[in-house]
Amino acid sequence: MPLIPKTGRNKPKIKALLIGISAILWLGIFLHLFPVWWMFVTSIKPEREVFMFPPSLWPKTPTFAIYKMMFYLTYGGWGPVQYPFYVYFKNSAIMTGSIVIIQVCITSLVAYSLSKLFSARWSRILFLFFIGTMLVPGTISLIPRYLMISHFPFLTKKVPNIPFTNYPFPSHSFLESYWAVILPLMYAPFSVLLFKGYFDGIPNELINAARLDGASEFGIFRRIILPLSKPVFAVISYFAFAGAWNQFIWPLITLRTNKLWPISVLLYQFQWEMQRWRIQASDPQAQRLMAQGIGYNGIMVVAIIESIPVFIMFVIFREQLMKGIKLRGFK
Repeated sequence: MPLIPKTGRNKPKIKALLIGISAILWLGIFLHLFPVWWMFVTSIKPEREVFMFPPSLWPKTPTFAIYKMMFYLTYGGWGPVQYPFYVYFKNSAIMTGSIVIIQVCITSLVAYSLSKLFSARWSRILFLFFIGTMLVPGTISLIPRYLMISHFPFLTKKVPNIPFTNYPFPSHSFLESYWAVILPLMYAPFSVLLFKGYFDGIPNELINAARLDGASEFGIFRRIILPLSKPVFAVISYFAFAGAWNQFIWPLITLRTNKLWPISVLLYQFQWEMQRWRIQASDPQAQRLMAQGIGYNGIMVVAIIESIPVFIMFVIFREQLMKGIKLRGFK
C-alpha cells in the first residue's frame, strides 16, 4: 500500500508533499553514496593531491599506482605490509568463514533445542542463561577472554598446579593462531534470540508428525526446520559475516604475527604508518613511495577492498534479508 494514495495526487498540496518527500529521499541517497565516491576518488589521487585545499571531486592526475601495488604485489617489506596483500585477505576469509559456519550451526541447534525439545519451564530457564551474556559489555570480557585463550581452559593469571605437586595442569595457548579469533565468536546470544523467535513460530504438529514417522531430531532439523527457516538463516549469516569481517580489537590483541593479520588490522597499521611517514619525511623509503604517488590513498584502497565482501554478501542475501525484516526480533 503506497504512503500516499494515487487518487488526489494532482492536487497542489499533494504534489508539493511528494516533491518534498522525494527531495529528502534523494538527499539521503546522496549522503550515503558521497562517502563511497570520496573513498574511490581519494584512492586514485596522488599523495600530493590528497591534502590539497580546496579539495577536488576528481583528481587532476589520476594514478593507480597503489592499486598496482596491492594487486600486482610489486612490493615487499614495506612498513606493516611485509607480505603480499592476498595473505591478509586470505586470513580474513578463513577466520570469517569459520566463524560464520560454526556460529550458525551452534546457535541454530541451541535455539532448536530450546524451542522444540525442552519443557516450557526448562526452556525458559536455559534461554535466560544463554542470552544472559548480552548483558555483559564486550570490553569487560576482554581480559577474561584473553586469559582463557592464553592458557585454555583456565581464567587465572597463571596456570594452577596440580594439588600436592609442583606440576601445572595441562593447558594450551591459542595465541598467534586463527583459533584465537574464531573460538570467542563461535557463540552469539543475539543469534540464539533470533533463531528461537523464528523456530517458535513453526507449528509443532509438523515436528510431531515427523517423529511419528520415525525421523530423528537431526533429520527433522535438516528436512523441516532448515527449508522453512531460510530467511532467519540468511539474516544471521549476514550479521555474523559482517561482525566477523570487520572485527578489529580482538585480532589486534591476540595476533602479533604480521602474517596472521586480517585486513582490518592491516588498515589500522597502514594508517599508523602513514602518520609516521609524515613525521619522518626524511625516510628514504617514504620518499621513494611518495614520489610514486603512494601515501594516504593506500588507506582508502584497503578500506574499499575491505568493504567489498560485505556488499557482496548483502547482494547474495538481499531477498532473504528483506523477508527477514518480518522476524519477531525486528518487531
